[in-house]
Amino acid sequence: MKALVMIAHGSRREEANAEFIALVGQVKTAVGSKCDFVEHCFLEIASPSLTEAIEHMIENGATYISIFPYFLNSGNHVLRDLPEIVDRLTRQYPDCTITLLPYFGTFKGIAELISRHIPGNT
Repeated sequence: MKALVMIAHGSRREEANAEFIALVGQVKTAVGSKCDFVEHCFLEIASPSLTEAIEHMIENGATYISIFPYFLNSGNHVLRDLPEIVDRLTRQYPDCTITLLPYFGTFKGIAELISRHIPGNT
């Protein structure tokens, strides 16, 4: 079974976490049958953690898990923390393929997306 877990930093502000959870719900609808599971998690402050989300998916039969980092820049979380967690989880669950996808900030077209939302641009 295939799964996608989207991870954000996490916030003390519950409204910010709720915005991310709502986005993950929209992604789940957009992904459709490509994934059996689409879940959210947070790196810090909020729950569930990445480890908790991965363990939940594996307990429910996931064998291929893609992790999508919803981060804009290549800070320590993207370059160090997430790869370390994924490496540990990969060793802990050798029967499950766990893949860390490129972080959101690397995607082509972000500048054009921003430009489309500037007043006067159509």
